[in-house]
This record gives sequence, C-alpha cells and structure tokens, in this order.
Amino acid sequence: MDLRRLDLNLLVVFDTVLTERSVTRAADRLALTQPAVSHALQRLRAACGDDIVRRQGHTMVPTPHAMALHPEVRAILVRAQRVFSLSSAFDPQTTTRQFQVGCSDHAATALLGPLLGSLLAEAPGLRLQLLHVGRSNAADMLRAGALDLALGLFNSADDAIAVRTVREVPYVCAMRTSHPLARGPFTLARYLGAQHLQVLVQPGSFGGIDQTLARLGHERNIRLVAAHFGAALGLLGNTDLLLTVPRDLLPDRPAEAGLCIRALPYEADPFRHQIAYARHATDDPGMAWLLTFLTAMPAGAAARARSTGTRTGSAGAVRRPR
Repeated sequence: MDLRRLDLNLLVVFDTVLTERSVTRAADRLALTQPAVSHALQRLRAACGDDIVRRQGHTMVPTPHAMALHPEVRAILVRAQRVFSLSSAFDPQTTTRQFQVGCSDHAATALLGPLLGSLLAEAPGLRLQLLHVGRSNAADMLRAGALDLALGLFNSADDAIAVRTVREVPYVCAMRTSHPLARGPFTLARYLGAQHLQVLVQPGSFGGIDQTLARLGHERNIRLVAAHFGAALGLLGNTDLLLTVPRDLLPDRPAEAGLCIRALPYEADPFRHQIAYARHATDDPGMAWLLTFLTAMPAGAAARARSTGTRTGSAGAVRRPR
C-alpha cells in the first residue's frame, strides 16, 4: 500500500462510521455531506480490500475485519491528536478535543458525576467517550494509546503507567430490606452461608473482596456474576443474594430503594477510586488539564464520600456487626 495516497482524515471517517453505525450520523458529526463520507468510505474500501461496513436494514454493520482494525485506528488517532496537542497550548474554552476514557459504570458515576457539569461548562467543545473496561485491559489500552486515561481500581503502577488515588470508600454489604439477614446479628458465618452476587467488570479476574476472604481462609458462595454495577443493583430486589460493593455505589437513602446496607463482618481494605494514565501523558497540556480537573473533587462530594458507610438507625443505614 502506498501511504502517500492516504490521509489522516480517512481514518477519522473510519472511526466515526464504525462508532455511529450510520453514514448520515457520521456526516453530521464530522460536519460533512453524506456524499463526502460515502466517497471516503469508497477510498477506505479500496485501501483495505474490505467492505468496512455492510447495510443490514437501517443500520451499517462493521465487517469482522473492520472491527479488528478499529482499536488500531483509534490508537493512531489518539497518538496523532497527542502529537499536535503537544505543539500548541491547550485552551479549554476553545478546544474541540475528544478524550477516550476507560471505566466501569460505577467509576463513571462516582468520579465523573460530581465534576461533569463543571467540566462541560468550562470546556464547552470538549467531548468524552466512555469505554467499559476492566483493570487489566485498561492498562494494555493505555500502553497502546487507545485510551487517554482510565478510572477505577488498578494494579500497581509501573514504568509506563501512573496511578493516582482520588479517594477511598468503605465496602458494605447490600441486600433487599426483606432479606433474612437484614435483621439480627450479621456474623461472618451468616455472611459466608448466604448466596452472593459478584460484579466483575472484566471476566476471569479475581475480585478484591474474594482476595481478602482468601487471605482469611474463606470463600463465599457466588451464584451470579454481573459485568455492570447498575445491573447488579437491579437484580437484588427479588432474590436473597448479597452484594458487597463500595458504599458510594448505593443511594443515600437506600431504604427508599428497597435496600438494606450492613457493615462487613470482617476487615477489608477500602475501595480506592483511582485514575490511571500513561506517564508521558502529563507532557500533553490537554491531558495535564484534564487530570488536574478530575482530581479536584468538589467539597460537597468529598464530604459525602467521607460520610457514607457510617450512618446508623434505619433499615437503609449501615449496621455494624455484633
């Protein structure tokens, strides 16, 4: 392939069409006409020797080859954006830059939630794309340049990846208010004898709570594994499953949501909300600005994070084991 016949804009079209699954929406997003996007697709098909997308009903469906290429194309675009951003100052008021952020639904709500309104107001043209990733594949995607940063709980930093801890939140156990364990002593034996719902953002990994129990010589009975925290909460209402999660995942008034929250009957390290990013990213003025913004938690949100998990008294409050 003669690279002189290709330009970076074709990769932008490739990424946008695969993301939007529509030539019309891609054209709107790129501020181009539909014929212009169709022409770019023809050039991409000729260069790749593949259809890239095929129409199925009202949707454009990517080919398997295009899906395999997409992460590589995204990484090239992120790197290109970084190269050009290093050569100029970053102004949040005028930027139209898009940042790729890897996170779970919990991390998005807990870390972005308190800040998102202010962030979008300060940078009115900035775009964020959230990708559902776990701790292991987040590190690989950061090294490849497919992510700008990742939110969540990560393994130790290394020579390529830096990790900042934003705050710590205690783990608690949630259940429906009519659960047999919502009343009476909440002992380790009763906890281990119950059935559990586990959240694993990335299949095949070993959760922090299970690592803690293993160190204590115990194992819980996991009956259901979910990939999303929000879905896990929705599954508690009609079962006797227990869900052990960070306190800030749960509503401030859990009883109104039909939930009871109890303190764990064993010692566990708190959940650490962290931001991971490539170490060289701080040389990028845009990334440096975003990292500073994300680590500047509003006072109200910080106070709530400190206070959750310590209230007592109602069916929805945290109850200490006896």
